Amino acid sequence: MKLLRSIILIFCLSGILVGCKRDGDNPGTARDFRLDTLSRGRFYLNQQRGKVVVLFFWATWCRPCKGEMIELKSFEDLPGAENLVVAAVCTDPENIDKVREIAKQMQINYPILLDRDEEVSRKYKVSAIPTTIVIDKAGKINLETQGYDSAIIERLRAEVAGLLVSKGTNE
Repeated sequence: MKLLRSIILIFCLSGILVGCKRDGDNPGTARDFRLDTLSRGRFYLNQQRGKVVVLFFWATWCRPCKGEMIELKSFEDLPGAENLVVAAVCTDPENIDKVREIAKQMQINYPILLDRDEEVSRKYKVSAIPTTIVIDKAGKINLETQGYDSAIIERLRAEVAGLLVSKGTNE
């Protein structure tokens, strides 16, 4: 049990310490997916075209994830936020009651997506938790961050704000 806790701690800390784009600065087009939501709906990435999408990959055991989840709520106050979709992709939704408890406790007002088989996490090559991916209105990945701190949040906020006010091809 001690070994498992150590592995989880190392995994979580590695996510905190890494806060920049993954190698290969041209990540390309976002890969389409469909996931069930905590509210028993379905989320289709391809239906979000024309909007800026923030995908936030998190786990119930990850403390830094909870801080970022709260920070992402404030993105709804950005100018042009009517063209913004924030979605939190839960990578460990086995304990659905725990996911519901976290969402309720933190008053999350954006969709919680349930990546039951970690299919979407694999598609996006998520190697650390938290990982946040920003997709522009044309469906291109603009930014990927790993970890959580104030500098990462400010970088995400600036990127999203810039994309919301930019004139895109799908606007």
